[in-house]
Amino acid sequence: MIKINLASNQVGTNAALGAQFGDVILEDGGGSDEARKEALKRLVILLIPALGLYAYQEQHVPELQARLGSLQTTLSELENYNSKQAASVAEIKKFKEDEAIIEARISALDKISRDRSREIRVIDLMQQVIPEKAWLTKITLNPDRMNVQGLGLSDFEVSQFLEALTKSVFLMDVNLVNSTEVTLDGMILKKFEISAVLERTP
Repeated sequence: MIKINLASNQVGTNAALGAQFGDVILEDGGGSDEARKEALKRLVILLIPALGLYAYQEQHVPELQARLGSLQTTLSELENYNSKQAASVAEIKKFKEDEAIIEARISALDKISRDRSREIRVIDLMQQVIPEKAWLTKITLNPDRMNVQGLGLSDFEVSQFLEALTKSVFLMDVNLVNSTEVTLDGMILKKFEISAVLERTP
């Protein structure tokens, strides 16, 4: 019998292989060369999977590492892009908010301008239709209504003024609130008060 201990008689790589695969025991009638060849053959068979794995690793691991590096670079670029886009979105949102505020202010100013224009037209109307023998003592303009107080020589002037206001396109629901006689500097006059709804601005 011939006993070959691959772990105890070799150093370096052979010692590691011997530790991995253990002892190889061969029985032979007397030919030590044949036994060595058989042992080497078995050793080669045992090493083939390890060598194949090593070859596969050497061939594919660098490629996989390169792909991983490329993916990490792409991910970093996408994260930077998303970060920049987030900043842009925030700026756009703030711009839209500022734009809405400015538009609201412009709309309010336009309404004030239209209201003032309406009030100017109403006052101009008063000057045009007021009878010659009547005059105004007070005009109150609210956002939706107008109140006018004045004096006239008779009911005729009050009625004439009321009719002229009723025909105006700037006024709606024109009503005589009251009309009373008053004495001023020895003259008997008609004191009147008229209310009306102002036209609505768009």
